[in-house]
Amino acid sequence: MTRFILALGVILLAGAPAAAQQIAVRSGEHETFSRLVFMLPPGTAWTTERVAGGYRLTTPGQETRFDLSRVFDLIPKTRILSVTPDVDARSVFIATSPSVRLESFPLPIGAAVIDIVDGPEPNPPIPETPSAQSFRPLPDRGYLDLYWSKPAPQTPAADPAPAAPPPARIVSPLALPDARVRTAERDLFDQLGRAASQGLITMELPKQAPKEAPEAAAEPGPDAPPDAAAPELPLQSETVIDRDTASAFARHQLSQSGHSCPPDQDFDILSWQTDKPAHEQLTDARQDLIGEFDRPRPEAVLKLARVYVAFGFGAEAKATLRSFGISPEEAGPLPVMADIIEGNPPAMQKSLSGLTACDGKVALWAVLAADQPPRKADVNFGALLRAYSALPPNIRALVGPALSARLIDMGAPDVATTVRSMLARAPKSDKGALAEIDARIDLNAGRKEEAARLLDGLALSGSPAAAEALYTSIETKLSLGAAIPATDVDNAGALGRQLRGSETGARLIRAEVLGLGSTARFDEAFQTLSTWDAARFDALKQSATSDLAAQLGRVPDDGRFIETFFRHRDQIPPSVLDADVQVALADRLSEAGFWQSARDILAAETRRSPPGRMALARAALAGRDAAAAYSYLGDLPGEEAAKLRGEAMSMLGQHSTAEGEFAEAGQTQSQLDEAWRAGNWTLVAQQGSETQKRFVELFAPETTPPAEPQDVVPRGPLSQAQQLISQSQSEREAFEKLMEELKAP
Repeated sequence: MTRFILALGVILLAGAPAAAQQIAVRSGEHETFSRLVFMLPPGTAWTTERVAGGYRLTTPGQETRFDLSRVFDLIPKTRILSVTPDVDARSVFIATSPSVRLESFPLPIGAAVIDIVDGPEPNPPIPETPSAQSFRPLPDRGYLDLYWSKPAPQTPAADPAPAAPPPARIVSPLALPDARVRTAERDLFDQLGRAASQGLITMELPKQAPKEAPEAAAEPGPDAPPDAAAPELPLQSETVIDRDTASAFARHQLSQSGHSCPPDQDFDILSWQTDKPAHEQLTDARQDLIGEFDRPRPEAVLKLARVYVAFGFGAEAKATLRSFGISPEEAGPLPVMADIIEGNPPAMQKSLSGLTACDGKVALWAVLAADQPPRKADVNFGALLRAYSALPPNIRALVGPALSARLIDMGAPDVATTVRSMLARAPKSDKGALAEIDARIDLNAGRKEEAARLLDGLALSGSPAAAEALYTSIETKLSLGAAIPATDVDNAGALGRQLRGSETGARLIRAEVLGLGSTARFDEAFQTLSTWDAARFDALKQSATSDLAAQLGRVPDDGRFIETFFRHRDQIPPSVLDADVQVALADRLSEAGFWQSARDILAAETRRSPPGRMALARAALAGRDAAAAYSYLGDLPGEEAAKLRGEAMSMLGQHSTAEGEFAEAGQTQSQLDEAWRAGNWTLVAQQGSETQKRFVELFAPETTPPAEPQDVVPRGPLSQAQQLISQSQSEREAFEKLMEELKAP
């Protein structure tokens, strides 16, 4: 112990070097490699080399200080056994297992990435620095030997020996005990006590007391192996300058996209609570809000706002910040977190923009605060899940459904399932939040029936998510083509009016309108639309109108469709209908004979689109305007367009052209009909009906295949007369069968 204290005293008293720059070291575990990221400043030179037992990273250009305190928080000690700094603060030693290799590359921001990868060294391997040149002192040397030992005497060169003897152990020249040593020890104890009281020295005590060893084994002998050295004392120390420099550098760490990553304490909700009851915590936080001259104390106001956020009172937190005049710079991310907890769109989305890739708690809140779901490649899912698991159970239940929905929108349903599992493992987990997440996962997987059952139960639970579950359940059932029960429709209408002015209320009114339409209660649905004041949610109202018109277009009863359509014609202008809904209504009106109304229901933009042009052509054909129909179609590709052109040409009497159009459309029967009208007896003789083939055989014998030659027997007048009578009878029978086919429906 005396030797250690003296060594530490000499180190502390040996000069006052300039403060080394603090370098954070991050880590991450992957399937085939373990990663270390040294956050070096841009432009810092660094090298790696193979040394005995591992690898060494060196920054030769400047003195640095590596913060290795959090290296093994996220990685096991399998590939990387230990990471220790060099004595001169320019290198770091990475002890590794034997069956791994090192791969490295720089990041654009200057950081050095070191990957310890499974597998042997490449050929040729990285050259290994001899252990004698290693940056680490031999285990049997203390710091006293490095500073107080006398240089070894130089002996004249002799004849080369077969092998050099091992170096003798260097010992301290001081004879112990010594008065100067006792004085230095007493002064050093005083300095260590002051440093410990100031938090500059910390010591990690072992969980179990070490076993006492024999006094003879307290210090290894000169021939003892390196492993026989005394265990390292678990003591860490740092100067005030290094400590302050490290905290300043940590606040300006960068994400992979180059944005500054805020520290975790700005988002550590769990640390904002204590074990006291909620009312006592709020009472304590409300004290000392006003300081001298009746001015608010920002640190006390921020503490109260954090306590509000920790208990899920986002609105109260924002009101506190606003009422005491806390600026956005002082508030930091608190307003965004309060909005997310309340389920409102965040008011300061740009403050967290680009931070989804940070390796900290900010990744969770940056994903939730984004306007649109970020790309999967831009999200640090490991940091996101760690931040979510560190939330208090009540906050986990509040943000869990929104987080799972955002993850599903991003195309990461597997991560959403993990979020669901974390929420389920929380003490007193919120069953409603679990059901909501399960329903979203089922919807994403296409299991709509299972999702609808979960949503129905959640809608009746009376939880804060009941209203959202109700309209989601109705929308899901509508997508399945099911009729919505009257009780669900009535509940949606009542809740929608109760929540009037909010987005949830607008969605419930939309669900009510479409629920009425699903059971053909169109008069009530259009009445609800006429009284719905949705100035802030015009898009929802227009989508409800369009979907209601689509439901009307699917009514099977023509009479009811026509009556309802013209009764509410003014409430469904083309400008609010989707293009496919316009086309469907136009076709339905054309089939019913209202071809002029069919033209009117098509907006100008829809008329210029291919589906709109074909709808105009069908309306023109319904009005017997074949020329207009053909002009609308032009050279539109596809079988449907060719079929309509064939109908137009047939109506114009251009049967040969119509025959070709029907052939292009694959309409075989229509093609044969036009071939019959155009006199294409060859095609009729090949593909027509038996009656048509018989008719062609009698009246167009040149189109039938020639019969096999037979011996011709000269016939007399009587035989010729009988043949004419038989032919006339056959022709009459062919005409009769042909007339019967034409009369057939």
